[in-house]
Amino acid sequence: MNLDLILQDHAKKTPEKVALGWESGSYTYRELNKQVQKLANQFYLNGIKQGDRIAIILDNCPEFVISYYACMRVGAINVPINPSLTSREFGIIINDSTPEIIITNEKVNNVLKKTNIEGNPKFLITDNDRFSKLIQDSPAENLTNPSNIEECTILYTSGTTGLPKGAVLTHHNLYHNAKTFAEALGINKNDKTLIIAPLSHIAAQSNCLNTTLVTGGYSYLMPRWESSTKTLRTMEEKEITFFFGPPTMYTYSLNDPDINRYHLKLRIAYTGAAPLPEEIFNKWREIFGFEIIEGYGLTECSPVVSVNPLQGRKKLGSVGLPINDVSVKIVNDQFEEVPIGKSGELIVQGPNVMKGYFNREEENSKTFVDGWFKTGDIAKRDDDGYLYIVDRKKDMIIRSGFNVYPREVEEVLYQHPAVLEVAVIGYPHEEKGELVMAVLTLKHGYSEEVANDLKDFCKERLATYKVPFKFEFVDELQKTSSGKILKAKLRELYF
Repeated sequence: MNLDLILQDHAKKTPEKVALGWESGSYTYRELNKQVQKLANQFYLNGIKQGDRIAIILDNCPEFVISYYACMRVGAINVPINPSLTSREFGIIINDSTPEIIITNEKVNNVLKKTNIEGNPKFLITDNDRFSKLIQDSPAENLTNPSNIEECTILYTSGTTGLPKGAVLTHHNLYHNAKTFAEALGINKNDKTLIIAPLSHIAAQSNCLNTTLVTGGYSYLMPRWESSTKTLRTMEEKEITFFFGPPTMYTYSLNDPDINRYHLKLRIAYTGAAPLPEEIFNKWREIFGFEIIEGYGLTECSPVVSVNPLQGRKKLGSVGLPINDVSVKIVNDQFEEVPIGKSGELIVQGPNVMKGYFNREEENSKTFVDGWFKTGDIAKRDDDGYLYIVDRKKDMIIRSGFNVYPREVEEVLYQHPAVLEVAVIGYPHEEKGELVMAVLTLKHGYSEEVANDLKDFCKERLATYKVPFKFEFVDELQKTSSGKILKAKLRELYF
């Protein structure tokens, strides 16, 4: 199923229902469909063929949404790229994906002018008259042929283990994940979704935009996170019922001094991309009267693999149960399934799993084994089938032969009243192999003098070899656009 066909169907059946909103305007399903068709016609008239690639380098805006679905309609493969990347990073992704067209704004275009881009892609700049005039002047009738290609999107992973790799997601990958996710969370046509997580990231695309489209609901776009105050006010004013954000967004929101004064209509709050601290889970439930739903996924899995049930039991620290039609196993280094309660690498099989990495045959042969996708995440399973992500395989710290999983240490530190955010990393030590280091931001009113107290706090709750040897305090932890703390950058900074 092509998601664009869903859009066309809504445009016929509920043409005047509002589909998309932003600060200065909105589109009904009829209007959105018309905009998508006109841009798809322009792609067609400019020689775009099925299978050609089109890069979209934009913040959350209506132009992103129009371009995204127009690619589907003309049979092109969209390549969403984080607009906050550097010239070097843009060059790596653009030269790997070789797009025929790059859709972006003036700010990013100024960076791209300094980028060594191979080939001769056309540029379409959205924040001048050209983009709107291009759509306005386009024929209204359908000039495109029905798409029959399998591939839909190429999304580049963060590249923490090397150069970024493009995960090729199919139309079926994206449709199935959006539909199954909506069913798991009970999202329906009456829901209003706030999209503040970047649409250049798979979670906002699949679990916000596409999920809302599948159900025939309404999406409201915010360009990016600015403050907890603006986010909470928008939720209140737009009567938002569904919100996705990484744990950091919930942390900042719950620390808003006016958090108890907002009258929100939220009924579903979902999180992923990083572990949800227990303190945040409990505080949210106390204030709003319902629980945050934590799930787990990867770009390569479109992205959702598992979620805690909407109505059933939500287990703290767990990422829930596999979604419908998705199978998981936890295996050892010999690819043998481990017993319940034991840790091993999580592998996944199902309609959500990507076709493969773009132009990475050698990488694909390592990533897929007997039809199973190797996530690289260390997990365990309990007697009820709930999954627990222990840590990233590559992030595991080995001190004196003992395995230390950073998430366990981070969860302990989050229980301390002084800690706002924390990332635990390993650093080399001649005698012990690695030692544990915690990099933290503190809540207002606390100073670095709290270090000794933090160490004693950990000693009471962790084996000696897990207790951080160093505590570093920073004003802010560097994150990806999706809210993940960049541990690789921390390692580069300190070692």
